[in-house]
Formats: sequence, C-alpha cells, structure tokens
Amino acid sequence: MRTPDDRWADLAAAALAGELSEREAAEFEDLRRADPARAREFAELDALTRRLRQGDLTWTTPRDTGDLGARIEASLAREEGVLSARDAAGSRPRRRWVLPAVAAACLAVGLVVGLTGPGVLSPVPAGPPGTLGAVEAVEVSEDAGGIVVDADVVAHTWGTEAYLEAEGLTVGATYELVFVGADGGEFSAGEILGSEVPIVCRMNAAVLREDAVRMELRDTARTVVAHADLPTV
Repeated sequence: MRTPDDRWADLAAAALAGELSEREAAEFEDLRRADPARAREFAELDALTRRLRQGDLTWTTPRDTGDLGARIEASLAREEGVLSARDAAGSRPRRRWVLPAVAAACLAVGLVVGLTGPGVLSPVPAGPPGTLGAVEAVEVSEDAGGIVVDADVVAHTWGTEAYLEAEGLTVGATYELVFVGADGGEFSAGEILGSEVPIVCRMNAAVLREDAVRMELRDTARTVVAHADLPTV
C-alpha cells in the first residue's frame, strides 16, 4: 500500500527532473508549504542536482507522456543504462553510488536512498579495508531462499555505513541490518521494509569499522536472512 511519503518521493523526484505537470506542481507546492522539513530536504536535493548540472553530468528529461511513476521509471532506466557497472568480483550488476540525480529518481520508484550533501562530488578515497571513506565491497551470503542481497561498507570516523541492495524480501515485512563486533556486541544500522521493487539504501551503525567483523540482515524473529563476514582491518 502506498503512503503519503511515497507520493512525496514521487513528486520530489519529478520536480528535480523537471517532469511535474501543472496539477502535480500545485500538489507538490502544497506539500512543501505544509511540511518545512520536507521543504528543506527538497531544497538540499535541488541545490545538489544544480551543482551536478554545472559539471559534466546532466539530467535527461524523459519524453514519456504516461503517468508520473512511468515517466520517472523511464528516466531512471535511461540513467542506469549509462551508469550501471558490473562488480569485478562477480556477475551481479551493482549500482554506482555517486549520482544524486539518479538517487532522487530512485525515491520515485520505491528505492530508498540517502544523500550526504557536501562531499558527494569529491573524489572517492581508495585503499585497504578500513580506509576512511573508501567503498569496500563485501561478499554477502543469502541464508534464505528467494532473496538476493549485495552490499558495500564504508568506514567513517563516526561509525560504519552500509550500501545495501536487496530483492525478494517479503513485502511489508520488517528487516534489521546489524553489525556484529569482535566481542559479540551488536550495533543496529536501521530497519527496512520488504518491497515489490528492488531496495537500495544507505544505512549507518555506531561502530567503528575496525571493531566490526560481521554484518547481518535479520527478520523480526531475529533469523538471519543474509550475512557477510567483514575483512579484518
């Protein structure tokens, strides 16, 4: 069942892409006026996409004439066709986590994406596991049939961030991403809901990368549906 948040995400992504109809623009303006937090959120996204347009990356305006969701999906498909890359360690397609304009469109088709604002345009650090800011690929093992999960982790001074992609989770069911420390301590990185569409999200746990040895995706019964043993830092 779609929620008001889903509608807001649809409209925000369409506004960033310049795809709002006159009726949708009026609806979007009413939502922004009614919720200052959402207005600030959109202002940050809009500023970020404007910065991208000033550089080498641009948003291609969809030419579809269907409903809002179809138009956003078409625009996303075109962008992903240009930006998608395959993981060198395997055959699964993996998304690139560097283009906020595409991230905004992801919101409109049910993908959960978090943006950090400043620093997104900066070069991505590289190095061995535990390098601050470096995107570290991890090998995920699925413990439940019918699901597909991919993940990367990023070390920060304030904790560990996970870039998670998941398909096949039970629609509407709650799942928690947990980092496990060397001493057995557990650190939640937040929860997600199973969806009919692929889930793409960024989640954060208050544990330093060097203290985390394992990552687990659990259902409400605390059953592990997918896990990854993290390389030693």
